[in-house]
Amino acid sequence: MARNDGIDRTSVRNLAVSDKAVGNTQQHNEREKDSYRNPDIIPQRTAWNIHFKKPTASYTDLFSQLETAGTISTRGLKPDATHYCELVFDVNSAYFDNHGGYEFAKQFYADAYKAAVQIVGGEQYILSAVMHADEINRAMTEALGREVYHYHLHVVYVPVVEKQILWSKRCKDKALVGTVKETVMQV
Repeated sequence: MARNDGIDRTSVRNLAVSDKAVGNTQQHNEREKDSYRNPDIIPQRTAWNIHFKKPTASYTDLFSQLETAGTISTRGLKPDATHYCELVFDVNSAYFDNHGGYEFAKQFYADAYKAAVQIVGGEQYILSAVMHADEINRAMTEALGREVYHYHLHVVYVPVVEKQILWSKRCKDKALVGTVKETVMQV
């Protein structure tokens, strides 16, 4: 992200998260690990992280709850289908440092969260949204002689599309055959 050209840049990455990796994603995003390979994470600052949507259970349990409630459908999915995705909103550290730091980042990512809700199709599909404020930017800290943190937002969600289920030929009322029986949100 840092090109040292004085231009602020925003990026949003949309990542597929495998069923196998979702536990690790949760542990990282929710800061559930005892230690991290990333030396820039300052555990004493974890309380500064902001949840725009805090998970009430594990990501996999929340997925199961959505399925049980009928909010999402997994009917007919292939075994290797993607059940989880993650949007990572990121801006170069200098942008926030030049515009008010932590307070500015909180408002910026509150607005980014609103955009994420629209991108994924509704807040009901978001499992977690957390702004990390506990990762130090070592280069800027060294250059400026004061602590500068790198703020970014993780939004984990269930990817869905609207799918129409049609009445089949086996329907007793032949007038209904081929018409919409129900609409589901298909993973």
